[in-house]
Amino acid sequence: MISGMKVRKSSFYDKSKTFPISRSKFASFVLRCQLCFYLEQKRGLKPIPTMPFTLNNAVDFNLKQSFDICREQKIPHKIMTDNGLTNIIPFQHQELENWRNSLTKGIQFLHTDTNFLLRGGVDDVWIDTNTNELVIVDYKAQAKSNLEDLEPDKYWSNKFHEDYKLQLSFYRYLFEKNGFPVKKTSYIVHCNAKKGIPFEDVLEFHTSLIPYETNIDNIEPNIFAMKKCLDNDEYPVPNPECAYCANYITRKIILEKNGYVEKISKRNPFIIIKDTFNKVIENTINFIKKIFKF
Repeated sequence: MISGMKVRKSSFYDKSKTFPISRSKFASFVLRCQLCFYLEQKRGLKPIPTMPFTLNNAVDFNLKQSFDICREQKIPHKIMTDNGLTNIIPFQHQELENWRNSLTKGIQFLHTDTNFLLRGGVDDVWIDTNTNELVIVDYKAQAKSNLEDLEPDKYWSNKFHEDYKLQLSFYRYLFEKNGFPVKKTSYIVHCNAKKGIPFEDVLEFHTSLIPYETNIDNIEPNIFAMKKCLDNDEYPVPNPECAYCANYITRKIILEKNGYVEKISKRNPFIIIKDTFNKVIENTINFIKKIFKF
C-alpha cells in the first residue's frame, strides 16, 4: 500500500481522550509550522522522517556514564568545578531512567484543562546542594568552526538555537508541575568536535558549559493555543518559511502534471505494476515485429 498516513488510531487527536504531546510536538507547533502540526496530529499525516543522529547519541551515552559515576559518589563533575559550580552535583532519583527515556516515559504531566499528557525526555538533572533546587541539563554534540560561537551571548542569539531555549524551558515547566523546585538557570553541556586533527580512531572534543535563563511564561498560553488549533475543523495558516509545506505543494503540482495522482490515491501498487508490465509487453511485441518485419 502506498500511503503517507499513520495507521495507529492512537496517533490521531481525539478530544474525548488523553492525547500525548511530546516536547518535539510542542516545539513543532510553537516554532515551526502550525499547519504541519495540525496535519500530523489531527489528520494523521506522517511526518517527514529524519536521519538518526547515531554519533550524537553515542556522545550522549558516554556523557551520561561520566555523570553517573559522579552521581553514585555524590560529588561534582569536573565540568561543574571548572565552571565554579562546586555546590552542584548530579541528582539521584529512582525515576531518573524513566525521565531520560523520551520514547516510552520521560518526565510527564497531565494537563487536565486540555487533557494533554505533556512529556519530554531530559538528558540530565543536577541539584544545587545549597538550595535543593533542580538544574535542567541537555547535551549537545556539534562541530562549530569558531569557538567564539560557544560564548553564551552568541550561542543564544543563533536563531537555530531557539528550539534549545524552548526545550529547556519546557523541561523546567514539567518538573515544576511534578512538584520539584527548579532553578531558572539551566545548562547545555556542549561537546564541540575539534577539526584539523589527523584522524587516528579518536575524535577529540572541546566541552563547554553554556547557561540559559529559562522562561516558562509562554508555555501555558501555547498549550491552550494547541488545544484550540486541534479542536478547530479549519486548517491553520501555514508558516510561509516552512520547507515541508513548500515540499508538499511542489510535489503535488509535479504529480498532477505527470498524471501520477490518480494511481497513488488508489493506494494499490498492483495497478502501477500492471500498467508497467503491460507497457513492457507492448514494447517487446513491437520490437519483435520490427526485427522479423511482421
